[in-house]
Amino acid sequence: MSSPAISEQAVSPTSRKSTSPARMYGLLVLATLCWGGTPVAGKEALQGFGPMALAQLRVLLSAIVYMTVFLIWRNRPRLKLTRRDWLFFVVVALMGSCLNQVFFIVGLSKSSVVHSGLISSTGPVMVLLISCLARLEALTFQKIAGMSLSFSGVVLLTIGQASQQWGNYWLGDVLLLGGSATFAAYTVLVKELADRYDALTLNTLAFALGAIILIPFGAQSVWEANWVGLSISAWLGLLYMVVFGSVIPYLLYAFALTELMASRVAAFSYLQPLVTAALGAWWLAEKLTLQVMLYGVMILLGVYVTEWGRDNGEAAEKPEKTAP
Repeated sequence: MSSPAISEQAVSPTSRKSTSPARMYGLLVLATLCWGGTPVAGKEALQGFGPMALAQLRVLLSAIVYMTVFLIWRNRPRLKLTRRDWLFFVVVALMGSCLNQVFFIVGLSKSSVVHSGLISSTGPVMVLLISCLARLEALTFQKIAGMSLSFSGVVLLTIGQASQQWGNYWLGDVLLLGGSATFAAYTVLVKELADRYDALTLNTLAFALGAIILIPFGAQSVWEANWVGLSISAWLGLLYMVVFGSVIPYLLYAFALTELMASRVAAFSYLQPLVTAALGAWWLAEKLTLQVMLYGVMILLGVYVTEWGRDNGEAAEKPEKTAP
């Protein structure tokens, strides 16, 4: 799971003193760096864990961290969930914690870190596509152009790499795209709960339920893992994915959305694939060819055009909070 395409409606603002914009931008840079390193950490973890075992462990350990933070939070809300709320949270967990993690980690095991960063950046395009299909947003020429450009970049990226290297490389990219789509569905679904639950509560319930849902599919892989032969790098990769991939950046991102305009926050998502590509080339010695960079520009340009089309279609955006 990479950086979430959460709109400002997905986080309830809190009544507290505003933080300076400079500090908020610093926190966003930190979150971007964390997410940018997640695919690299995933590659290291996959050297010791199978994909399903890694997905199960990441969701389970993240749930434990979230529940611990939630329980020690003095001002935590009292949960009064109806049966409909529980069912809705199950669907949210299925999309955001289960399918997203399985698609991302299995896809990463078959693809490259660079491809993972670029394909995951299509999140805003996926959110728009689902919103249009659900008739939550109007489909305009700018949006169609942006989506077409972005998806064309993904197709060319996948076809070009698959023809040069591994035969199942295309499958990894398709799964990564599926991970982006399922998280986009999670983003659209979670908007219905945003006015009643804060980001910590939403993530705690989503990961806790997700860990339970994954047990029938991942428990055996966890049991069969070669625990004795696990390398330190595999352990550190798992630890990174939990702390710096699923917990800290999510909370930082959600906090930033309570202080800055959504468009300002979303702009930092363009940095993530650059960070991922740089780390992949440095740490894993992945080759960054001119062809891959060209397709990457197509994808990011398509995301930009899509977001530009959405901004032009909105009536107004909430004013940015500034320090007093």
